[in-house]
Amino acid sequence: MATFVLVHGAFRGGWGWARVRPLLRAAGHEVHAPSLIGAGEHAALLDRVTGLDVWVDQVAGLIEAEDLRDVALVGHSQGGLVTAGVAARLPERIAVLVHLDAAVPLPRERAVDLGGAPSALPARDAVVAPTPVGAQGGYDAATAAWVNARLTPSPVAPALDPVPGVPASVSQAFVFCSGTPAGYPSTQVRARLDAQGTPYLLIDAAHDAPLCAPELVTSVLTDCVA
Repeated sequence: MATFVLVHGAFRGGWGWARVRPLLRAAGHEVHAPSLIGAGEHAALLDRVTGLDVWVDQVAGLIEAEDLRDVALVGHSQGGLVTAGVAARLPERIAVLVHLDAAVPLPRERAVDLGGAPSALPARDAVVAPTPVGAQGGYDAATAAWVNARLTPSPVAPALDPVPGVPASVSQAFVFCSGTPAGYPSTQVRARLDAQGTPYLLIDAAHDAPLCAPELVTSVLTDCVA
């Protein structure tokens, strides 16, 4: 069985994987889904997120402290910045890196550069307030209410730092969601892969697939480690 480390996207915490975790564990896998510093139960520590390395240090530290090896490392949405950094830091511990509708800049590119460098950069200490979710994001009413009660602001600083390239020794899988709105970072990554002729998997799900389509996401992730 595989060892999964699941990294959530912006405005969410480890709870963003709440519907996927039990399905993976029921299949016999080991699962870690930390809340990044400043998110989830660590929301009070938001001012400590001074750059991308804060999150990379946290997840890499988890992998080392738990002595995890042959890890299936999964980054959803903004979590792709973190998982790319972790894979560059600990390539020998990563069996496969799965980009789930993720922001994946080119090596040394910043997240803010996806789609073209901005004319002006936000302040490093800026934070972005979450936008409540609704049916347009693929949520039923109960799930939307549950998500909205847990959303927290997200720091800008990690998006201003260059993301290291993933070493060639690390196997990568790109998975995109068909229901992701145009303009999301993952749609720009997908367009780049199309231009390069790089293959990827497209699933019939909204962007927040771990919560809106957990069975499908679980199936995709288990296929990645088969």
